[in-house]
Amino acid sequence: MASLARITVYPIKSLDGISTPSVEITQGGSLQYDREFAFVNDEGKFINGKKYNRIHLIRTIFHLREKTVEFSFPQNEVSKIFHLEKQTDEISSLISDFLGSRVSLRQNTENGFPDDLSASGPTIAGSQSLSEVTTWFPQLSFEEVHRRFRPNLLLNTDAPFWEDQLFGEKGDKRKFLINDVEFWGTNPCARCAVPTKNPETAEPITGFQKHFSEMRKQTLPPWSSISQFDHYYRFCVNTFIPSAKKGKLLSVGDVVTVDSTY
Repeated sequence: MASLARITVYPIKSLDGISTPSVEITQGGSLQYDREFAFVNDEGKFINGKKYNRIHLIRTIFHLREKTVEFSFPQNEVSKIFHLEKQTDEISSLISDFLGSRVSLRQNTENGFPDDLSASGPTIAGSQSLSEVTTWFPQLSFEEVHRRFRPNLLLNTDAPFWEDQLFGEKGDKRKFLINDVEFWGTNPCARCAVPTKNPETAEPITGFQKHFSEMRKQTLPPWSSISQFDHYYRFCVNTFIPSAKKGKLLSVGDVVTVDSTY
């Protein structure tokens, strides 16, 4: 048995998340508000923590219903509040100045700006999995592991990597439900350089990826589909939600049911 312990959305791609007790499903199968906005450069490429270390230094406080965001920066005691839809030019100018590179804020209300267009649903991790990772990196707290890997849905589970049951063999999809919302698990998420870095300072942990991969391989549970692991720097489950589920609600406490016929 597993249940939904925490819901986190990231209204601006690559910036801080905010927890919410419930959230609706969008037309595109994403969580409402999640990655609804993103910064892009003049070539239309995303601005993220992979290449822009200063992104990690930006702190945000979101007010979802009001569609506002409060930005704060290192060594600057004055925070600035903007309306996400009405002040996009002002936000773009602010972040451009901080990054030293011209960027523009874009919006997509249909399904946001997911990394994987074929698996545009929320990413999922288990609480016991995050706890397991803290034993591999004793300097990291549970909350910091959560901030580094940025799952949308955190499950209460009874074993590390319980969530590996939510995907099947490579190329297959596995059906499961959270409450009455239909999900299809596609694969364990291949991670980038972002989790190797401190989420507030961008300072990397030397050898993070190598050690994580070694430990992930050693602790891979018997229910994990080995065909999905061309490498072991994979964590959290990528998902897809059918568009027919638009408007359905996910709430903390909802039970997860895996379809045993798949």
